[in-house]
Amino acid sequence: MSAQDARAQRLARLAAQVDWSKVADPYTGERYGPEVLAGLWATDRITAEGTCTNLRFTANGDGSSVRAAAAEMLPFLVEAARDPDVMVRFEILETIADLAGTGNTAPTAKVDPVLEGKWRPTVDAAWSAAWERAAEGLLPLLDDGNDIIRAGAVDALAQSAAHANSLITRFRTLFDNEPELWLAGRLVLGVGELARHATQQREEALAWLRHRMTVGGKEEEPDMDQDIDAWIAWDEEIRHDVRLQAVEALCRALPDHPDPLYAPVTTDALLALSTATPKPPREYLSPQVDVITEADRRLGADLPGRLALAHTLLGHVGTTERAGGLRIAAGLMSRWRSAVPALLPAVAGLVNDTHLENRLFALRVLAMYGATARPWADLVATHLTPADEPDELTREHALWALSRMGDDRCVPFLIELLTAHGDFTSGHAGSIDRSWNVSDLSFTEALAPFAAHTDVLLDPLLAHIKTTANRWHPYFSIVRQWHQDGAHVIPRLVELLDDDETLMVAAHALLKLDGGAVAAAHRERLRERLSPANGRRDSDLACISPFEYHTLTGDDASPAT
Repeated sequence: MSAQDARAQRLARLAAQVDWSKVADPYTGERYGPEVLAGLWATDRITAEGTCTNLRFTANGDGSSVRAAAAEMLPFLVEAARDPDVMVRFEILETIADLAGTGNTAPTAKVDPVLEGKWRPTVDAAWSAAWERAAEGLLPLLDDGNDIIRAGAVDALAQSAAHANSLITRFRTLFDNEPELWLAGRLVLGVGELARHATQQREEALAWLRHRMTVGGKEEEPDMDQDIDAWIAWDEEIRHDVRLQAVEALCRALPDHPDPLYAPVTTDALLALSTATPKPPREYLSPQVDVITEADRRLGADLPGRLALAHTLLGHVGTTERAGGLRIAAGLMSRWRSAVPALLPAVAGLVNDTHLENRLFALRVLAMYGATARPWADLVATHLTPADEPDELTREHALWALSRMGDDRCVPFLIELLTAHGDFTSGHAGSIDRSWNVSDLSFTEALAPFAAHTDVLLDPLLAHIKTTANRWHPYFSIVRQWHQDGAHVIPRLVELLDDDETLMVAAHALLKLDGGAVAAAHRERLRERLSPANGRRDSDLACISPFEYHTLTGDDASPAT
C-alpha cells in the first residue's frame, strides 16, 4: 500500500468515528465534514493553521464553554498531535489544553451579574469521559524530541484531573532531568494545575512547590582555568531558578491562601532575571515588562509586599525593571489611596529617566494625579523647552502634566500649540504601551483649568475653532467650562460680534453659555446669518437657526428665504 493510500485509509477511519452533525459553527450553524481532516493533515501550513483555528472555534466558541463538537473532534485531534507529519501539532495541543481548561473551570465560573439567571458557561456532557480517555494518548508526547511539542503536551495534560496523581510524579521526574529553563518552568506550572485536582499527591505536590519557591539558580560560574573539575561539575548541574513559576503555581493551587513569602520571593526572583537568562521560544516568549507586572498581580492584596516590589524596581539600574516598576506603581496607586504618597515621589524621580518611554510614563502618572503632583511641578517644567528637552513627545507630555496640575507656567506653551496646531502634535502618533495610548492626551482637557487666563487663551481658541471641520464641540465646551469657573468670557464674546471674521464663532460660543439675550444690540447683524427655511446642519458655523437667534437677541424672526 502506498503512503498516499495509507493516509486516505487513515483519514477515512477517523472520519467514520465522528458524528459530524455535532461539528458545526456555534453561531452560523455551518456544518463541517470529513474534509477538515484533509485540512488538518495538509502539507502547507496556512491550510493546516486555518483548519485548526476553525475547529478550535467550533469546539470552544468564545472560550467560555465546551460544545458538543469537542468530544467528537478530540480523538482525531490527539492523533494529529501525535503525527510528526502534521504541520500544526503545537497549535492542536494548544486547542486541546484550552478545551480541557475550560472543561475544568466552566462549571464553577463566575458570571457577570448582568447575565445571572440568563446565561452561564456550559460543558457538553460527553466531554469529561472523552477527555479522560484521550489524555492517555498524549502521554508519549512528554518524551517527544521537539521541545515545543513536549511543552504543549505538558500544558494539555496539566488539565487532566483524572490523571492528576500519576502526572504529578511524572512531571517532577521530568523536571529533575530537563535542561531547558523555560520548559522546566512549564512543568512547575503543570504541577500547580494538577495539585488543584489531585487527591493522593496533593500535599506532596504543594510541599514540592514550596521548596522550589526557595531554590535559586546555579551559583556563580567558577573560573575554568583555576579549577576545571569545579567548572565541569557546575556546567553539568541542572538547577533552575523557577521561583516565579512556583509562586504562580501555588497561587493557582491555593487561590484563597495568600502566603506572605510570595512578595519577597517574587522580588528576589525578578531581580535575578537578566539579559543572560536564556529566552524561551517564540510560542512562550513574553516581554519582560509583562513578566514583571504579572508577577506583581499575583501578589493580590499584599499591599506592603507590592509596595516594596515597586520601590525596588523603580530604583533599579535596569531600564526594563524601572518600566515594570512604573506600571506596578500606576496600578497600585489607582487601587489604593494609601499607595499614592508611598510611590508618587519615586515615580516623579523618573521624569528624568534616561529612557524615553520611562520619562513619558512617569509624566503621565504625574498628570493622572493632577494637583496632588504639584510638589514636582518644577521638575516637570524643566522638560517644556527644546533647549531642555529635545524630544517633542516628552515636551508635550510635560505640558499635559503641568496643565493637569493647574500650573500656569504651561499657558504660553498652550497658546503656542493652539496657534500652530490646535492640538497635541503627537496626538495620533501611536502607542507607547498597550494600555497607555498617546492619543488620549486631550488638548481640550489641558485648556480647561485656566479660566484665569482667558484674556490670552480665548481669542486663539476661537480662531482655531473656525479652522476645524465638524470637531468644534469639545472646544466650545471649554469656553463653557471657563464661564462656569468664573471667567468673564461673555463681554469679550459680545465684542467679537462686531467683527465679521469672528461674528459667527462668537455667536455659537455664546449659545453654549446660557447667558440669555446678550446680543440684542447685534440683532440686525445676526438676522443676516439666519439659516434657510429648511434649517441648518449642526456642523454649520456659518449661520444660526431662528430659535438660536431668539436665544441670543430676544427677538423672533423668520428665516431668510
